Amino acid sequence: MWPYKPKTTVIILAPLIFSFALALDVYMPVLPEMRRMFHTSQSAIQLTISVFFLICGFGQLILGPLSDQYGRLKVVWASAFLFIIGSALCSMSKTIDIFLIFRALEALGAAGLSVSAFAIVRDTYDGKDSALIYSYLNGMLAFSPILGPLIGVALITHYPWYSAFYFLTVLAISTALIILVWGKESLSIANRKAFNWSVFYRYFLIGKSLTFWSFTLPAIAGISSFFALFSMTPYIVEELGLPKTTIMYAFGAAGLSFMIGSFVSGSLTQKLGVFKTTVVGTFLILLSGIILIIVYQLTGLTLVGFFGPCVIATFGCALTSGAGASGALEPFGEFPGAASAMFGALQLGGSSIIGSISSLFVLNSSYPLAFTMIIMSLFSLLIIFFKSRANIKTIS
Repeated sequence: MWPYKPKTTVIILAPLIFSFALALDVYMPVLPEMRRMFHTSQSAIQLTISVFFLICGFGQLILGPLSDQYGRLKVVWASAFLFIIGSALCSMSKTIDIFLIFRALEALGAAGLSVSAFAIVRDTYDGKDSALIYSYLNGMLAFSPILGPLIGVALITHYPWYSAFYFLTVLAISTALIILVWGKESLSIANRKAFNWSVFYRYFLIGKSLTFWSFTLPAIAGISSFFALFSMTPYIVEELGLPKTTIMYAFGAAGLSFMIGSFVSGSLTQKLGVFKTTVVGTFLILLSGIILIIVYQLTGLTLVGFFGPCVIATFGCALTSGAGASGALEPFGEFPGAASAMFGALQLGGSSIIGSISSLFVLNSSYPLAFTMIIMSLFSLLIIFFKSRANIKTIS
């Protein structure tokens, strides 16, 4: 069984979800180059991001329950293999259609790695301890927007676009080696549940929970804002006529804010609790969207005017993601794999859909990103209000 203390757990599990993050962040600087090399449109290139998010999200609905039946370690191994093969084949793609197929395979591997990591935490810890670990995992993930674009810009400066996928292949192999040496099973045989069609009934039960939605929707608000920001950044930089290295600094600022927010989230959760921490994060995302519109109206599109307010949003996203995962999964100890899968599916798959809608607009202003933040945070606050009302009625 899982023998490690919380800090060691974070170090071992971080590469599993780090692979997912770097598969996005290393790849972002090469988007304009891919558009030219594949002779395709901006919307087709954006689809490669959406497909990754969508498959990585909703793939967890199957992979999570499979890990409930066969254990976390077997799913991690299978997922690492898919990630390695998918990344390698992406680098060899000659057309955008073929690339999309292999990108989906890579995403399925990333989905299994991510859902298994969160399920291992849920198997082993609960309450504030789990919230603390989730926050630290998110903090480790925050290195990706700092490190990923740096690697991506360096690769695209000296090598063709597909060198990014050579890097991801090596990363996936390294992750598999870490699991080979330190990976342990966290789910006992006695607690395993056979995979059958009843899993969809479990999703139905989870979906009926107002508690689940009051934590999941704010997490979606945060990640969809991240999705829109990262999707837009290469085009905003191009619109402003700035060098590619600007992408690195912009992602780095967002990642640093997310990292600080993730570590603050751990201590903030200890003091305020999971629910209040989620509310604070949601308000920060809303505030960022409002500031984006005000600044754009006053100064037009500028580097500081666009990315400055986003630092507030990414800090809030760290709060809603860390506390949201803990709060959403806490009531479902009987089937943590299914709960983790549904949370991940909605967080990533929902963000993919929302981010794709925002990307349909011309990416030369702050409006698509600002409206994504405002609309999603307002929906989140609405469901939080209903949750609070339900709690008051229960007490009375």
